[in-house]
Amino acid sequence: MCWWVRAAPEPADGYNTAMQKTLIVSLLMFILAGSILAACAPAAPLDTPTPSPTLDGTLRPYPSPTHTQTPLPTDYVSPTPSPTVTPTMTPVYYDVLEGDDMYSIGWRFNVSPQQIMTANPTVNPRAMGVGTSLLIPITPAPDLTATPWVELTPTATQPFAALQAPDCYPDALGGLWCFLLVENDNGRAAENVSGVVTLRYGEETRRESAIMPLNLLPAGAELPLIAYFQPPLPEAFTVTARVDFWLPVMPGDQRYLPVAVEDQAVTLSEAGRVAAVSGVLSLPAGQPEARYAWLHATAFDAEGHVVAVRRWDSEATLTGGDRTPFNLFLYSLGGPIERVDLLAEAQPAIEPAAED
Repeated sequence: MCWWVRAAPEPADGYNTAMQKTLIVSLLMFILAGSILAACAPAAPLDTPTPSPTLDGTLRPYPSPTHTQTPLPTDYVSPTPSPTVTPTMTPVYYDVLEGDDMYSIGWRFNVSPQQIMTANPTVNPRAMGVGTSLLIPITPAPDLTATPWVELTPTATQPFAALQAPDCYPDALGGLWCFLLVENDNGRAAENVSGVVTLRYGEETRRESAIMPLNLLPAGAELPLIAYFQPPLPEAFTVTARVDFWLPVMPGDQRYLPVAVEDQAVTLSEAGRVAAVSGVLSLPAGQPEARYAWLHATAFDAEGHVVAVRRWDSEATLTGGDRTPFNLFLYSLGGPIERVDLLAEAQPAIEPAAED
């Protein structure tokens, strides 16, 4: 509050003047005392805010185009992940013996020659010497059963009325080899014989083509069709087989040479599970040079089941009058080997002219 004091006109006498001065001083002292009292008055108490309760939850950062990294403590140790333990199979090695090749070794261990070559990429299959160590891609296991695993009489297909039941054997990798023996009782040579082997389990089926190891099946001869089912296999199944294709060889056909097998010898070992076969391929004099010469061996047990097969390819050029020796091994997938049948095939290097 402001007070305005206007000076009164000075009176004529001194008494009035003194009284006015006294009044003014008293008034000023009153105003000063009021101001002092106001300054010393206690201040109004301030209200203390009530703290808000803390809510449980997770803070969500405000998204931004650039991600920021939260610095780790200086003593932070990055955890080392534990390695995943994977099973490893015990390696199986085989030292090559005299007369061995990839095909015979594959049959010995019930795996394909291609699988052995894949496991040994630095080994030349045509130039491996005796003592060469080969890695066999299998897990060691006891010997397989000595009898065919499954048998089921197939539907006979003409002209091969004597078609037998397929003989099937599991291998060390969990697959299945099937042999369908075809006997040519038609009285005429046939070629390019093939078939189909069907594996049935429940409502499902699997089919594999069965191929003959030679092109030619002479009249009265027999050869197996060969099929392989890749693993894994169902626990229970049945097998059927049939011939689905063949071509007759016309009389006078000169596309095959009269190659013969001579001096055949078979030596059995390991309780009949291994057969060493030797002999000579002979081409009569006057015959043209052979483009190839093949020899197929089929091993049978005492009951007539096919237990081993093998095709041997001649690396030497065969011409009229030549005699080429051969040596091969057969390894039974089933029971002991009782006998071995051999059949040879050769074609001329130059296709003969067709007869008019």
